Amino acid sequence: MFEMAAASVRMLALSFGDKAARIARQTSGRFLFEVRIDGDPQFQRIAAIRYTTGTTGLLALSKDGLAVVSFTANSELASFIDPLENWDSLPLREKAHNEVQGHIDLLVAALRNAGCVPYH
Repeated sequence: MFEMAAASVRMLALSFGDKAARIARQTSGRFLFEVRIDGDPQFQRIAAIRYTTGTTGLLALSKDGLAVVSFTANSELASFIDPLENWDSLPLREKAHNEVQGHIDLLVAALRNAGCVPYH
């Protein structure tokens, strides 16, 4: 269901975050976060949606902003996703004082190691 919903919003004239939020609503998932990926040669943003089944849908926006890649992860990546979910739930003032880029880099590396995201 997540993959079908992701395909249905790819071409809509919405921001990346709005696309992720729409997919979450359409698939009864819980929007976890949307963050910028600094320094990655392939992607500029990543977002996550959690489902009651224990899976997490992830979306990545290409560096050029033209493509959205979607993939699912099971609980094996929870230790990489949970810190970003926790950070996103903080008030804006606290977000500004908490470094999150290291967690983003670890998540992207884990996705690549799991074969979800190809190396570029």
